[in-house]
Amino acid sequence: MSFQSAYQAMNGPIGPSPALLEKTLSGTARRHRPLRLAAAAAAVILILCAAVPAAAAVSDPFYEALYLLAPAAAQFFQPVRISCESGGVTMEVVSVRVDGDTAQAWIALTGDSVDGTCDLFDSYRFHIPSDMICHCEPAGFDESSHTALFLCTAETIDGSPIPARGKLTFSLDCFLTGRETQEDLAVDLPLADYAGPAEAVPAGKPGDRFACTGGGFSEENLHLLDTPSALLPRPALAEPAEGLAITAAGYAEGLFRIQICRGNASLLDSHCQLWLEDSQGNRLDNLCSLAFTEGWEGPGRLDYTEFLFDIPPEELPGYTLRGNFWDSGNRVDGNWKVTFPLENR
Repeated sequence: MSFQSAYQAMNGPIGPSPALLEKTLSGTARRHRPLRLAAAAAAVILILCAAVPAAAAVSDPFYEALYLLAPAAAQFFQPVRISCESGGVTMEVVSVRVDGDTAQAWIALTGDSVDGTCDLFDSYRFHIPSDMICHCEPAGFDESSHTALFLCTAETIDGSPIPARGKLTFSLDCFLTGRETQEDLAVDLPLADYAGPAEAVPAGKPGDRFACTGGGFSEENLHLLDTPSALLPRPALAEPAEGLAITAAGYAEGLFRIQICRGNASLLDSHCQLWLEDSQGNRLDNLCSLAFTEGWEGPGRLDYTEFLFDIPPEELPGYTLRGNFWDSGNRVDGNWKVTFPLENR
């Protein structure tokens, strides 16, 4: 079957079955939505039935609104489109495999700005009218064509088979490229100068978002999970890599802490992993890490990560600070969206 024939078979005639209409409207009622909202959803679907010609694309704002009300209907009307272009970069569905409760799609990005460090930066979305667990991971890079390949996987939560004749929409808003890594880098920070107490503030005070991660807690340190604090950010003490500055160091609550400012992590993805190393090369990893944000929704947003080490102050001068550093590279913004049948191809 030619692509044109397959396209027409999947997308036309555009008109949901009575069963789909009944299921969509009854599902809306079961969620106890206001009567006016249910009527609006019905009106949207009926208008589309009457007014949308075969194989016509539904506008993005209209599609997004309909998807919130009736995902199955939104995907029904979304035409198959296996490739798209934005800003000189093409996104294309290379292959699809469906096996029981799992669907996988190999999706390629091609363009001069694409390289082997290409990172989708969690800016992608799956639109599928089922309860699914979805994720995406790098799968290869072809330097000659500037093509990066990604494996996108969707699995039903309850283990049921992938719905027959369904469609999945995969969209992407931006990606990062040109990223560089510095590994096992010695940081020029004299730790002996920071073996004393540092000013700390309770959780939430440095910013309006705060999280504690990591393991290896002793009974004496379990309280960090419930009532964490953070060092007060200061002007940069050192800048071991571009976009990553050490903004505080010292002891608080019996632990040695190193604080890193990552800039605006919602736009870029500079990050690092820090550890301490003695003169014999013995490595001391952090006990846990804390994260908080200043100016969560403002233009001057700053994200911080703080590494906590369980080491007595008198031993600290015998160690150096080392780390792996990943800079954010370049951000490429665009509007890529493909829709494909959930069937092997």
